[in-house]
Amino acid sequence: MDKQALTGAFGIYTTVWIQKGRYHFMNSISIKSFILSIIFVAFALEGYIFYNFFENSKETISKLLQTSIQTDVLNLKHFMEKNLKQKDINFIASHIDNIIIINPTVKDIHILDSNKNIIYHANIRYEDYNHSTQKCLPISKITNTNIFTQQCYSFSIKTFHGLQAKYYYANVYIDEAYTHGLIAQQIRKILVAFLVSAFVFILFLWVLSKIYIITPLEKLRQYAYYSRNPPKNFFVKEIESIRYSLNMTFKRLQQEQEELYNLSTKDPLSGLYNRLSLIEKINWLIAKNKRDKKEFAIIFLDLDNFKNINDSKGHAFGDKILLHIAQVLLKTTRENDIVARLGGDEFVVILPDFSNENTIIEIAQRLKEKLSLPFRIEDEEYQITASMGIAIYPKDGRDVQTLLKNADIAMYKSKELGKNNFQFFTNAINKAVQEKIHMQQIIKDALQHNHFKLYYQPKVDIKTKKIVGCEALIRLIDPVEGIIPPYRFIGIAEENRTIIPLGEWIIQEAVAQIKKWEQTPLKNIKISVNLSAVQFQDPKLLQKIQKYTQDIDRSKFDIELTESVLIQHFKERLNIIKNIKKLGITLSLDDFGTGYSSLSYLKDIPFDTLKIDKSFIDNIYTKDDLTFINMIVGIADDLHLNVVAEGVETKEQLKLLEEINCKEYQGYLCSKPVPPKEFEKLFSLDCV
Repeated sequence: MDKQALTGAFGIYTTVWIQKGRYHFMNSISIKSFILSIIFVAFALEGYIFYNFFENSKETISKLLQTSIQTDVLNLKHFMEKNLKQKDINFIASHIDNIIIINPTVKDIHILDSNKNIIYHANIRYEDYNHSTQKCLPISKITNTNIFTQQCYSFSIKTFHGLQAKYYYANVYIDEAYTHGLIAQQIRKILVAFLVSAFVFILFLWVLSKIYIITPLEKLRQYAYYSRNPPKNFFVKEIESIRYSLNMTFKRLQQEQEELYNLSTKDPLSGLYNRLSLIEKINWLIAKNKRDKKEFAIIFLDLDNFKNINDSKGHAFGDKILLHIAQVLLKTTRENDIVARLGGDEFVVILPDFSNENTIIEIAQRLKEKLSLPFRIEDEEYQITASMGIAIYPKDGRDVQTLLKNADIAMYKSKELGKNNFQFFTNAINKAVQEKIHMQQIIKDALQHNHFKLYYQPKVDIKTKKIVGCEALIRLIDPVEGIIPPYRFIGIAEENRTIIPLGEWIIQEAVAQIKKWEQTPLKNIKISVNLSAVQFQDPKLLQKIQKYTQDIDRSKFDIELTESVLIQHFKERLNIIKNIKKLGITLSLDDFGTGYSSLSYLKDIPFDTLKIDKSFIDNIYTKDDLTFINMIVGIADDLHLNVVAEGVETKEQLKLLEEINCKEYQGYLCSKPVPPKEFEKLFSLDCV
């Protein structure tokens, strides 16, 4: 194969290999295969270089042989021209034989006369050799032929014997075995050099690859798979870059795993254990203490009035409060105690061991004192307290849910008893809470199935003894328990905010009753409805009242407010109350005399009526007992307000009230509220 053909074949093979194997090479070839491919390519390139070197060597040998043969033949020609003029061919035969013997490239020489007859041939080394098939070229063309394929060169000699010209022809036959032997010898030398150099090169490349590429990459593979035992620095820059990147990636992953673990087990705001971790630790304590027959305690903490701080200062400020509380809990508790945040303003402290209940009391008392200490946030001083409930394993529960529930129950009991305190869980507390839960379900069912009814308590003019109005009072008529008095469910409805839809229903029902009485003798009856403080949390309260009363004479509709409505957010609620007044609805101040700042409310709020609380009526037996009531009536007269005495139950009470001199309207409420149909029968009667 010639040089051009080999180059073309190699180029075609390389192109096809790259085109067919490109995807596989780029995506799945191993480093070992890659190195072997590099070795193969290097070997092919070295072979190509060897081929070029061999061709160049062959060409050099050819030129040397051509020069040598040409020189020898020319010397022979010169010798023959000189001697054949004087001597016969036989005289120079021995010299020609010496030329053949001395020159390994010359195999035989034939000298022919002018008639082409052989007059001399040596054939010393190859006696049986036949030259008949060999074609001879003139020696002048030796440089244009391939010395390794052309076997014969010729020249002619012209001599004169006297005046007669005589021609001789000489054919010099090349020793093909010798020339090919030279080529074979050169091939062997080059091949040995090639193989040795290729072996050394491959070995060197493999050792370097093994040390600096294969072994480091294997270490990187193991490190990437097991992510442990990070390798040391590598010599190859790219591999070292990969090692460094992997190392940094695993460090970052480890940090992210730790962060994820903290997120799953720790509260992100306070850094305390979260609910999930708390449950795991309580379960672990239950298993341990069950085996060791020991006790542990759970303290459930809830911050007092935290919602007011959150609403007034914002959640960001509330978070600072919670963070402060978390730090106080950590500093106040013992080293082996567990502190967790359940969410919002609820925290739990677990006491894994204690000698007796006095230890729990000491810790709870210390928590109470430390939490109630003033602290500064944003250059302002604040103080916050917490209500705590305590449950003990196993007497207050044998599982996580029961223990947390009972501690929560005890905490709510602490709030009911004035807050900033702690209570142990008891069966009595549990019974009260279960009753509360039961009542919550009854309220929910009553709203869904319309078990609520309005009863009406007559309001009587003390002078005419006629019913001029009434107060709408809610009653819950349960299919199982019968009539449930308001004191059992109103407070619960306010806690869970069901008082908002319930209050809305009361307004609608009272308005509907006014409409029913419009075509009856009761058409002038005014109905009073109580508004709870929780109802003012409904942003659409004013719009709802305006909507529900738009089809009636609003002067027949009265809204009663207690001082509890006005304690918080006074300015905002005062604006709503004034807008209700603008609708033409009258306002009454209920339970007057039992609050702390009634006179200030009378000054700011446009009330129409004062209602004297029933507690004052219950205690009048003589004229001397009317002193306080006379004071209230005097205030009402000065402010031009009507007065209503609530809960008149006896004729003696009524007789004493009649002696009071009141400039404005004076009436009283009968103590017994009745359904609408019974109220219609009482219309013209004295209800006492």
